[in-house]
Amino acid sequence: MPVYQPIVSKELVTEIERAEKIHNFVLANVPDHLLLDTDEKTVLVALFSLTIEHHGAILYLLKSGRFDGSAMALTRPLIDSVYRALWLHCSGKPEHFASVRAGDSPYPGLPNMADAIDKALPATDGLFQALKPFITSLHGYTHGGLEQLGRRFDAEGNVRATYTDGERFEVVKATTAYLVMFAVAWCQIYAGGNPVYEPRSAAIMQQYNEIYGGPHTP
Repeated sequence: MPVYQPIVSKELVTEIERAEKIHNFVLANVPDHLLLDTDEKTVLVALFSLTIEHHGAILYLLKSGRFDGSAMALTRPLIDSVYRALWLHCSGKPEHFASVRAGDSPYPGLPNMADAIDKALPATDGLFQALKPFITSLHGYTHGGLEQLGRRFDAEGNVRATYTDGERFEVVKATTAYLVMFAVAWCQIYAGGNPVYEPRSAAIMQQYNEIYGGPHTP
């Protein structure tokens, strides 16, 4: 297998650095200490912790230029965590949270969770349902499907990953958007009361909009 020097384009580095900026801002503004006095808080904060770890790992792997496939494989687990958390927030009953804590999986599948989330949270502007046509591809990226296997060789037959910058950009932007949506929701869940007056989530959205120009900018 040939040894090659990975090349990460300046444009991709800039995109990753934008995502790192919002990642670090989220970390600095979400609650970092709380009383785990309900199953809901315990499960949701655990899912948030997993989500932001996946996001940081995706950015790190892509920035290295050597581990694109592994970064792609983490996209579906990150999205799963966000969908599960917001579905539990919107539709979860005490028995659902108890089921999660018992090690079971009460989730109705990504398409059904997407419908429930976008219905319950109009501010998502259809973001969750928009992913539904790509669920099979995400599954393939995580479980070694053709989405991964077809990108293991270059045009000369060398064994090396051949993802395009466009694919890398999409992963960075999409996972960052879902992280922000979850962070905003988590701050509001943590605070309780009227979300309009919750300063942490407002600060996160303001920072995201300043960096990306809007909550769903492609």
